[in-house]
Amino acid sequence: TKNWVRVGEALLGRVVDARGRVIDGRPQPALAERTALDRKPPNPVDRPRIDAHLSTGVRVIDGLLTCGLGQRMGIFAGSGVGKSTLMGQIARSKAGDVNVIALIGERGREVGEFVAEALGREGLRKSVVVACTSDAAPMLRLKAPLTAVAIAEAFRAQGADVLFMMDSVTRYAMACREVGLAAGE
Repeated sequence: TKNWVRVGEALLGRVVDARGRVIDGRPQPALAERTALDRKPPNPVDRPRIDAHLSTGVRVIDGLLTCGLGQRMGIFAGSGVGKSTLMGQIARSKAGDVNVIALIGERGREVGEFVAEALGREGLRKSVVVACTSDAAPMLRLKAPLTAVAIAEAFRAQGADVLFMMDSVTRYAMACREVGLAAGE
């Protein structure tokens, strides 16, 4: 299995799988650059301070929470309460130059609905969606977040403000559990 993914501006507006191959029915883009999936994280001492406000474009969040540029945060809620709709609203806002959205363990129908309805053309235009549905092998569901992070880091290295979102960490953890159980752990 390869430990890199092809990256570039031509990925904007596209939906790719865990291996970085387009799955949106359009031709594979010509991508000259590639980036490793298993790079070392930046030194924590060298990371920039979080000192700038990030507007999510959702007034109730911006009014009640202060989100910082570069901050990590989780949105926790039960199924069917609107997390995907919220992600789409944030993706359509001016929160980042580029969105990288990892959809891990969703049903195939839900991926299509998210792209068409929650993201829409406006949100998709500045986004790369990495989708690995629930029927994919657990190893692919483990690889998909690495692919998404590698794509996000490549855009960041080009100087873009990147908004990374992942739905769902729970389904990623379930894939970890499936792999662990299969390995006898």
